Amino acid sequence: MKLSQSATETGQQVFHSNSWNLTVDEELIIVLISEARKNKGNKERLCLHQKPDEVMQVTYLAFIAPYEDKVHCHPHRPEELIPILGEAEARVFDQFGNVLSSQLMRGKSREASSSDSGTWHSLKNQSSEFVMIEIG
Repeated sequence: MKLSQSATETGQQVFHSNSWNLTVDEELIIVLISEARKNKGNKERLCLHQKPDEVMQVTYLAFIAPYEDKVHCHPHRPEELIPILGEAEARVFDQFGNVLSSQLMRGKSREASSSDSGTWHSLKNQSSEFVMIEIG
């Protein structure tokens, strides 16, 4: 199975599903991880929404170590992160770059992390691969 069978590549390391009716199963997660391994950025994204400007956005992301997000924020939307596989550290920062909180996200526990719009945050792999769902 390839991502291109059920989704359209809309950018580097980004696929948008052809339909909200896509079933995300273990096989598709394995393909997502495999694609992330091929990428220079150690990341692959499968958006279940068809267009980047949709109000409801659900994205499956796979990260391969070493991977660490740049500190960033989403000024106009909150975000929910749900771990699926592996471990990563989710960190929240103040406006000066100081760490306010840190949470270890584990795929086995499926303990989610949420942040309000305008929250500065980043993610860092703690295992060889990490897969999560991002809802915003």
